[in-house]
Amino acid sequence: MEHENESQITLPATDSDLQEILVECIRSTKFFCKTFFPDVFHAPFSSLHDQIFELIDSGERKIVIAAPRGIGKTSIAIALCAKKLLFQMANFIVYVSNSSSSAEQQTENLKFELNANEFVKKVFGPIKTKSADGIDESFSKRAWVSSYGAMVYPRGSGQQVRGLLYHSKRPDLIVIDDLEDTETVANDELRLKRKTWFHADLEKCTSRLSKDYQFIYIDTLKHEDALLQELLDSSDWKSVRLEICDDDYNPSAPDFMSKEDILVEVAAHREAGMLDVFYREFRNIPISKEDAVFKPDYFKHYNEPDLTNPKVGTPPYLTNVVICDPAKTVKLHSADSAIVCWGIDRTSKRMYFRDCLADKYYPDELIEQALLMVKRFNAIILAVEVTSLEQFIVQPFKNQMLQKGIHPQFLELKAVGKKEERVATLAPHYRHGYIYHNRAVCGKLESQLMGFPKSKRWDVMDAAAYISKIMETEGQYFDPIDVETTEDEFKELENDKPLKYKRMV
Repeated sequence: MEHENESQITLPATDSDLQEILVECIRSTKFFCKTFFPDVFHAPFSSLHDQIFELIDSGERKIVIAAPRGIGKTSIAIALCAKKLLFQMANFIVYVSNSSSSAEQQTENLKFELNANEFVKKVFGPIKTKSADGIDESFSKRAWVSSYGAMVYPRGSGQQVRGLLYHSKRPDLIVIDDLEDTETVANDELRLKRKTWFHADLEKCTSRLSKDYQFIYIDTLKHEDALLQELLDSSDWKSVRLEICDDDYNPSAPDFMSKEDILVEVAAHREAGMLDVFYREFRNIPISKEDAVFKPDYFKHYNEPDLTNPKVGTPPYLTNVVICDPAKTVKLHSADSAIVCWGIDRTSKRMYFRDCLADKYYPDELIEQALLMVKRFNAIILAVEVTSLEQFIVQPFKNQMLQKGIHPQFLELKAVGKKEERVATLAPHYRHGYIYHNRAVCGKLESQLMGFPKSKRWDVMDAAAYISKIMETEGQYFDPIDVETTEDEFKELENDKPLKYKRMV
């Protein structure tokens, strides 16, 4: 049967024609949408939609789709649920969204579409729904049952989904629509809480014995460390990430949005200072490349062998500083710690990012690696963030320094303010072209900086950012530019009154 006919199909004259249409609807969700819900899907489907429908109909058990705003994600999710109910392809549907009210609203929309759709009534008869009485009281009051006996159960992010049973059946279709919102996804603890709930509760609410279930997660990417990105990267989930254009704003699907329309959107977002919103909503990229704080163009590189004089070792004109940023947990080995080395050349106004280690370390391993870096670069300063970890970090560090005969100046760093504010202090150095990266070790730093302030990882750039505070504390400033002053300029300077100010530390 042809798929190109996207007009509403009237009830066929013969049963065989109707049978052919219904078989095609089962096979193609795209065809089902146009056949039974032409008022909802009145616009032509684009090549972006085709990729969504192809994945939905692939038969894969775990599907994740990153789709741009305006493509009709929720409408497709509701239509899919309707198809599964009408053709009795699901017994227990769990519809999940970022809040219970949102999930309940969408399942009520589903109920309305089934009850009000005249073409559905012609083909399937009246689709009656009723409250899910006689079930576990922990179930939402908004749960309902179709006339075919299938349960539809709305749930919000983090709500109870353990032990779900309906007539001894586990959920067999879990539709996840816009699970992550921009506010909570920006919070580290809430992101971790949502991921834990998703993997420990929601993913395990299906039957372990039966493999006859399907997860379909459709959302827009809002953060590099979002659950959506994790699933896109997972080999356990079949995925597609869709965007309306490339870096030059050439449309990915001109039949969905033309380049002219894209440029209008870009201009409007740029004028409002909201390019990040355009990249997030239309390209599934959390940060705008155009107005990012740290751009690839800012990154200058050098080769460590070219910097180091093999006869002398560490160049004598460099002030080398090793910074250690332990994981913010008593169990250091359970999260990433970072150790970095900076070389500061005050005369040439250069800051060399010389070395970097980032891994999960036990306390003794972390101290060992930091002291090895101090010795390797002959660092005169070892700075360690001690916030909330003083009793676990300072004494062991100093004890090992004494045992090994390594005596750099030891600085205790205490985190003040937000990490976003600390990392942002590097931006002026990059914009002025002061910073150079060792090509061999800069990958993690650059990837984290380019994702700022929505980076998946922070360990390396947060450790590196402490160099601004250390330079200020130790009075490390670049040498002034030599400029000849004329006699008239000198007299003018002599007549100037001294400025009164308070030094901010």
